[in-house]
Amino acid sequence: MGKTAVITGGSHNIGQGVAIVLAERGYDVAITYKSNADGANETKQAVEALGRKCYVYQASLEIAEMPQKVLDMAHKDLGHIDLMVCNAANPGGRSSILAITPEVIDTLYQTNLRNYMLCAGAAARYMVADQTEGSIVFITSTRAEMAYVDDYLYGGLKAAVKRATESIALDLSAYNIRVNCVAPGAIWPATPRLAPRLNSPFVKESIPLHRVGNARDVGEAVAYIASDAASYITGTTLRVDGGLILPGMTEGTEKVSWVSDEWRESIYNEAMEMIREREQKEEE
Repeated sequence: MGKTAVITGGSHNIGQGVAIVLAERGYDVAITYKSNADGANETKQAVEALGRKCYVYQASLEIAEMPQKVLDMAHKDLGHIDLMVCNAANPGGRSSILAITPEVIDTLYQTNLRNYMLCAGAAARYMVADQTEGSIVFITSTRAEMAYVDDYLYGGLKAAVKRATESIALDLSAYNIRVNCVAPGAIWPATPRLAPRLNSPFVKESIPLHRVGNARDVGEAVAYIASDAASYITGTTLRVDGGLILPGMTEGTEKVSWVSDEWRESIYNEAMEMIREREQKEEE
């Protein structure tokens, strides 16, 4: 019986890289995508060119019932599930706590934490029922470990996934199901908006290995952590960041500016506008 994997967010970048590397390792895969149908088809073609099967499901995983539906379809199509890779996420806009709204919290919580837990739970139930000693891998981020001034929500949720992994690993150890995180750092191309920044000399010089990562780097890490070679590893986080978060505070005589004057002014204006809007509604 061949190996199988379910990868959420498999239409581009990290998810696509993971799917292709796993196909090279002999996995049949099932992937989800939210809106990038062309990218999902590209992944499917790449996997099938390697002689493996690729099932594709359109799914908005922020909808509470969708993770279970996806895993039901994947289990039916694949026959069993050896590996669950929870990758689909929404980095959202990086902003200040001064500008927080309930809508932003709900959106990022649903896509970056609840989605992961529901996918993992559905996959684990099938693994237990089938007596499959499988593996669950959460794609987190080095932002779960290193704080940035405008990253309290996305980074905080990734940190929650990292911490949850440790408890889930204990929970599922009774069934010999291993649970780990892979935490990418700066990965090329990320999004079109971030691509120029990730390729800048400043970013490259900030990374000890002098380059940004790519989707294949993450795929190789997932393939390893899910393999028999890592059969004694559970409840841990494997960073794939070229050493990005190893350095401590910036050294030198120049003052470190964590927040630019332009950023501070824009956030201040946004926060004051929120106050004005609330006062106006109260007056009405």
